[in-house]
Amino acid sequence: MIPANSNIKQTTREQIAKRYKVSGSTAASWQAEPAFPGPVDQGWGRTQLYDEAAVDEWVWEHRPEAWGKAHPKQIDKLSLPAGDPKDLMTLQRIGELEGRFLSREATPVATLGTYISQGILARPDRRAGDGDQPVVEQDMWFRETAYAYITRRRSIRRKTQKDDGGLREPSAFLTQYFKKHPGLLTLEKIAELDGKEHGREPTAMTTLKSYIAQGKLARPDRKPRDGKTPAVDERMWEPTSVLPFLCRPGSRRRTAQPTEGQTASVKPSAFLTQYFEEKPGLLTLKTIAELDGREQGRKPTAESTLKVYISQGKLARADRLPNDGKTPPVDEPMWTPAAALPFLATPRQASRGKSTAAPVEGELREPSAALQRYFKKKPGLLSLETIAELDGRELGRKPTALTTLKSYISQGRLARADRLPNDGKTPPVDEPMWTPAAALPYLLRPVGRSSAAAKKTATGGGLQDAGQ
Repeated sequence: MIPANSNIKQTTREQIAKRYKVSGSTAASWQAEPAFPGPVDQGWGRTQLYDEAAVDEWVWEHRPEAWGKAHPKQIDKLSLPAGDPKDLMTLQRIGELEGRFLSREATPVATLGTYISQGILARPDRRAGDGDQPVVEQDMWFRETAYAYITRRRSIRRKTQKDDGGLREPSAFLTQYFKKHPGLLTLEKIAELDGKEHGREPTAMTTLKSYIAQGKLARPDRKPRDGKTPAVDERMWEPTSVLPFLCRPGSRRRTAQPTEGQTASVKPSAFLTQYFEEKPGLLTLKTIAELDGREQGRKPTAESTLKVYISQGKLARADRLPNDGKTPPVDEPMWTPAAALPFLATPRQASRGKSTAAPVEGELREPSAALQRYFKKKPGLLSLETIAELDGRELGRKPTALTTLKSYISQGRLARADRLPNDGKTPPVDEPMWTPAAALPYLLRPVGRSSAAAKKTATGGGLQDAGQ
């Protein structure tokens, strides 16, 4: 949330599209890019609010054509004088061109000297007395070297709220890694460690660069040609600089992990109980997806959805990771049954109010004569398709759409299936099935309007074919 005294100018996706003269879908695609500045607050109706200055900086770096449309009087900021890449320039000239490029005063020579020592600006390509032609009397840089410096990506500096109390303790994996490898880290190694620590693929390099710009990951401790020893060929970080980033709190903690008291009240179904008795070992994310689908009476849950649940705290983070030093070694993130059960055995459908709850016994309609005859003749299990047909006939219309019934299951209007494929019960079933007792509360629910067809059904005239 933005502090009350903040001078940040906020903007929305619609305003971004209007400012840079692009479509709303284009602005949305910009927001999806990893390096795009994250939202700073949430407005009315959950509208995401962004720092306009940070967005302007990002557009300048990544979409210069759009930036030029929004800043027609500063279009020369996007261009530099043409010339041969090997043309020689003095440090003063580089400062002048950088000032022109950034629409400000020339960069002082003393500042550029500091940038050379920090490795931001390369050391001179030519020096006095180096024996090359043409002869030079002072340090000089090729045009291509100067332009690479001037047009470099510049970090978007934001004030970040430091909260050391929010940092997690280093995991056993990180503790063991830094004990064995106490040296400097490359950005690629940080990406790998961050992915392993959070049970996923290595973090994208563009994302890490964005984190550096936002102050979430410290700037590098070492750079090429910084004059320190040992010399390095790329940017490097000390472990102490990286640990606060690797141990940061979850970036999207919307829901707390279930407490011990909550998990104790969760009772696994007979299917889950039997499964874990027969297979007590570790679970992959794919296995959890399959079990969750079976438990909810549908196809396996998408692994991308499970990853969202992990970030929200609904599914615990993996107990085992590749190269975590434990035995036996694993090739992918793995969960113990105890860690997965609270997720698998907890209903996750959002409650939408009393209207979605199953009706209580006193509110149920009397079963029609036709429905009574059907269940007397066919007392066995019901498929979802059969329930759809019975529901339609009971109300004097076409069968209810299966997608509608699945929605009713998620809302609690129709009970979850009593039987699932591979649930270990007999007889085995090939699809989710319901007992008549489980389906009747839905089929006999109160209806909002008593149509002529419904009245006809209640007298037994509309379901004659159901028992045939």
